[in-house]
Amino acid sequence: MAAGDNRPLRRLAMEACTRSLDFSGRSSRRELAAFLIWAMGLDLALNLAARIVLDGDAESWARLAFDTLLFLPIFALLVRRLHEFGRSGWWMLFILIAMARTFVLRALGIAGYPNVRDGIESWTDPINWVLVPGFLIVAVAALFMPVTRSANCQNGAQETHRF
Repeated sequence: MAAGDNRPLRRLAMEACTRSLDFSGRSSRRELAAFLIWAMGLDLALNLAARIVLDGDAESWARLAFDTLLFLPIFALLVRRLHEFGRSGWWMLFILIAMARTFVLRALGIAGYPNVRDGIESWTDPINWVLVPGFLIVAVAALFMPVTRSANCQNGAQETHRF
């Protein structure tokens, strides 16, 4: 994408949605910002609708499903953003592990297995102390770091390897 990209934010967010499971190529800072704004609004609306329409465990399962479905395109977008400034998408593996842990713990809590959840959480809690700061660094860098030309993205060429 060109540095002077004047496409509307709505269009950028929808393009990011259509590429929600595409881990190759590149994405601009503007595309990431547009999608994050759109995803936060959608998440707020879906969670509010779940709170109004559903109750109890059904609401909790619906909210977990919404969060999981919104995480996938954000994950792919961050991988593409890493490609934009010449980094491998494999750096996102750390974030994937942290998010999988979070989703599993939430699902165990909803399913009514608090002892299992507490047991897993107690021995995996140190993982969050390592992975969450890494996630924050990658996310902030993806939003604000300028593009660099490297072997990954010389001459504006598309990323050829997967993930």
